[in-house]
Amino acid sequence: ACPVDVSVKYKGETLCSAEDGLNTRTAFGSLTFEDNKKKSGESSDNRVKILRLKEGADYDIKIEGNGRGYMDYTIGFMDKSGEYSDLREFSNIEINRRTVIDTVAKTSDSTILNVDQDGDGKYDLKYKAGKNGMGKLVDNTYIIYIVIGCAAFIVILTVFIIIKKSVKSKRNA
Repeated sequence: ACPVDVSVKYKGETLCSAEDGLNTRTAFGSLTFEDNKKKSGESSDNRVKILRLKEGADYDIKIEGNGRGYMDYTIGFMDKSGEYSDLREFSNIEINRRTVIDTVAKTSDSTILNVDQDGDGKYDLKYKAGKNGMGKLVDNTYIIYIVIGCAAFIVILTVFIIIKKSVKSKRNA
């Protein structure tokens, strides 16, 4: 569901939902539109975009905000009988006009959505979903605490060593 435009580039061809670069058919897949039954935000184009891509390649997908609202993203992988046996869903991703989301459509253990909320070229959020899973925000703040803890330990150890050497040199003097 969209206040977004989507594009997929592969071997010199591009599927694109943006009005200024609209292309719905390539050798590697197609892009179709469906009416969105639920309103998902302020956008001139609130249709659901559906990509159907040929199997066997890793496709880089770029999603760009064209309004304000929320996006749902689902990626499905077919089994040998042609049934969608692996659906990964990401719900209520906040979108604004500067939002850029990068992801890859490939068969793997997990699917990642890298979200740049302010268009500065740096990812602000990361969502991850495994097989038949719901996308969850990846929280790496614990890494910051580990780094701060290690730095504090090094500072305390350094101060301890300096004090010990200072006391030892005073005793020898």
